[in-house]
Amino acid sequence: MKRIVAVMFVVAIAFTMVSGCAQDAKKCTELCQTAMDKAAAIEQQCTASARAAEAAAMRAENAARRAEAAADKCESIFKKHMKK
Repeated sequence: MKRIVAVMFVVAIAFTMVSGCAQDAKKCTELCQTAMDKAAAIEQQCTASARAAEAAAMRAENAARRAEAAADKCESIFKKHMKK
């Protein structure tokens, strides 16, 4: 009889431990999912920032080209007046 009670006690402890581990695993899964969602949001934000930076760089390059063309035009006008 003592053995049966001891076995039942061990089984009860095992079930308690397993249920505790299951709750911890569920909690871990939820935390991992939350972290993955945050990572995805940050990735999207970084992608949008990179696109905005690329567009700004293109606008800056275009402005530099226009400024260089204007400088070349001014230089050519200045050289014409120097020859006179």
